[in-house]
Amino acid sequence: MAKINNKDYIFATACVRSGEKNMLNHDKINKMVESKNSEEALKVLTEMEYGGSFTDVKPQDFELLLTREHKKTYEFIKSIVHDPEYFNIFLYQSDYHNIKVALKAEFLDINPEPFFMDSGSIDAKTMENMIRERDFIGMSTEMKDAIEEVLDVFARTKDPQQVDIILDKACYKDMIRLAEKSENEYLKGYVKLLIDTINLKTFVRMRKMKKSWDFFSKVFIEGGNITEKFFISGYDEQLESFAEKLGTYGLSEVLAESIPTLKEKGSFTTLEKMCDNRLMEYVKDSRYKSFGIEAIVGYILAKENEIKSARIIMAGKLAGLSSDRIRERLRESYV
Repeated sequence: MAKINNKDYIFATACVRSGEKNMLNHDKINKMVESKNSEEALKVLTEMEYGGSFTDVKPQDFELLLTREHKKTYEFIKSIVHDPEYFNIFLYQSDYHNIKVALKAEFLDINPEPFFMDSGSIDAKTMENMIRERDFIGMSTEMKDAIEEVLDVFARTKDPQQVDIILDKACYKDMIRLAEKSENEYLKGYVKLLIDTINLKTFVRMRKMKKSWDFFSKVFIEGGNITEKFFISGYDEQLESFAEKLGTYGLSEVLAESIPTLKEKGSFTTLEKMCDNRLMEYVKDSRYKSFGIEAIVGYILAKENEIKSARIIMAGKLAGLSSDRIRERLRESYV
């Protein structure tokens, strides 16, 4: 792949700017939140032809719409960009999820089909066949190496946790590799920030679970802006003090605003939300670019965020949560 030339994305930028007009904006999200029941909330999505044209989807089947919308988004992107392979960065998490599913199903001799995600760069069924036949042609080097490592480690330890640790590390290594290859600072910056937020959430969870710092080291993901040493040096600090030190990395408020909920309720909901909002804050900068890959990345991540919001609302309505409770969990919107 050649270095990214933003002029190659002039047409694609125009297409996604037009697509932004059809996204779930603040008013539509609010309409879903304030709806009387899940049927009314679902109606907002079906009227927008979310995921395609459906007329008989029931509220409890809302994931069908969201899965189809996710797939439709990437089909749209691939149809308008010069080199779609760069955008596999945003599909690798689904790929590695499917690798985990296929391997664990093999180890446990169960059917993996119900657990696959239909949103990776490699079709889930194809991925399953590749792993079963040990034919890794078409996979990235990171995927191949990680699968071989899992097969070796699991054969010796029978520890399913190692499957997750090895593949999670490989996933973000793959994302960093492709971002670095693009030589695009915006793309690299996003992946690094994503890794930082993941490591921050892991850091807080490990402390809450009273895991030792050496266990944190085993699950720490390389490639972000914040080093492992930085986290380890603050492992025994009060969270308030550690939050102040995160200011250099733009994550001070993320942790500081999450501390009350963490201490009072033992809940990570606010931290998850604040991390997502920080990522969306980064993504929103793309709206000020006249053209370029930033606009395409911004659109993709805005759609990911939109789908997540729709999922939170529909799940909340089906669970009988109040509008206020649902709104508390919603992430910051792109439009």
